[in-house]
Parts: sequence; structure tokens; C-alpha cells
Amino acid sequence: MAQLENDLLKLKGRAAGLTFYQKGGKTIVRAATSNQPRRMSMAQFRLRQRFLNNNALWRVLKQAGEVFFEGGSSPCHRFRSINTLSPVVFIPKNMRFGTTALLLPDMIVSDGPLPPFSYRLGEVDGQPALLTDLTPAMAQEGRLLLYVFEQSVAQTFGYRLSLTTEQVSLDEAVADGSLKASFVDGCLVLTDSRFANQMMGFALVRVVDGHASRQQVVTRCTCYQQFTTDDALQIAAKSYGGLTHDLG
Repeated sequence: MAQLENDLLKLKGRAAGLTFYQKGGKTIVRAATSNQPRRMSMAQFRLRQRFLNNNALWRVLKQAGEVFFEGGSSPCHRFRSINTLSPVVFIPKNMRFGTTALLLPDMIVSDGPLPPFSYRLGEVDGQPALLTDLTPAMAQEGRLLLYVFEQSVAQTFGYRLSLTTEQVSLDEAVADGSLKASFVDGCLVLTDSRFANQMMGFALVRVVDGHASRQQVVTRCTCYQQFTTDDALQIAAKSYGGLTHDLG
């Protein structure tokens, strides 16, 4: 009974921000938290910001319903470990709501053993297009998924990123909406008015027997750039308690 009461006391103490420990046969109570801000070096802060940004982007990516990342201890771990080349964005603590995420160029959305292919935003016959180097044989093997990211901005929740996926049909007669597929000079081309949208980003993923290749986002969106400056870094760092004098 005494042990149970002691355990309950400890649980209540933790909930109240207290720590209990024994010293000289007496129970000592101390505050479990400190009022001092937790400061980080510049290098630590940059790593922390990348970690937080990647976590937010991972939550967005899961909106696809299925994710394709092989290797690592989990798809989430693999996503975080390979997305190290995109710019680091510095977001103040008070803006890090659960829905806050910034669309980043070159974000990797899939990774697997299939050979990668390239694509870029451009035009075909005056129409906004996604130009790829996929040959008919490659395009017809497996299925093609178009990832469509859309960045929105509102004062109530900051910067929000949404994602939808669409299966690409190579049969123009049954293509849904404005997305059309064709082959130009022996390579797959997708045309859609959305490819000109300054607040959208796109990635094309080919899936064969549950496997994919490493594919990245292409976008015209530049919202993220305002959060990559030195001023943005200092504002974000201050919101987290500031940095140590060790610049890492």
C-alpha cells in the first residue's frame, strides 16, 4: 500500500511539473522543468528546423493514401533521411500549427529500386505541360500517379499545403478533367492548365508491382523563399529561446 501511494504521488508530481527522489532517507521534491529557454547552436537549430519541416511535409504526403519509400526502418524514416537537399525554412514557433507546411522544390516524394526518370514544367503548343523523358514502353508498364500539391495562405492558419493524387490515363479518350497525356518526340507529355499555377507543385510517380523510383517535386511556387533569409532565421530562433554563441 505504501508503495502504491508513493507511485501515485510521483504520478501527480509529474503532472504538476515536479520530480521526486530519495536522498538520505528523505523524499526531495524539485521542479521538473526550467524557466530558462533551451538554447541551441546554429547547427542544432538548422537540424531541428529541417526535422520539423520534414515531419510537416510527411503528414502532407500521407494524404496520398499510399506512400512508396523503401529502405530504412520505416517509410517515414526513409523520407526524412533522404530529404536533406531541399532548402531549410525557418518558421517561428507560434506559426507551427499542425497544418503548417511549405512547398519545397526538389522534395522527394518516392524512393525505390525502379530507374528514375526526369520531368520539368514547360509548354507544348502553347499549353502548360509536364515534359517527361518516359518512353511509351516505360509509361505503359505499371501505373502512373500524378501528385498535385497546392499551397494556400491565410492569416488564420498560416501556410497550408494540401495533396491529391491522380492516376494518369494514357488513353486520351477517357482522360478525366483537363489532364491529357500524349507522346511528343517519343516521350510522355502531360498537359493541364494547373501546370502554370504559381501555387502548385507536381511529381510523377511510376509504380510497378508495388515498387517506385526516386521522384521529386517540380514547382513554380516561391512562398518558401521568405523563410530562408537570415532575418527569418533570427526571428524563428528568437521564438525558440535564441541561439548559443556557438555558431556550429
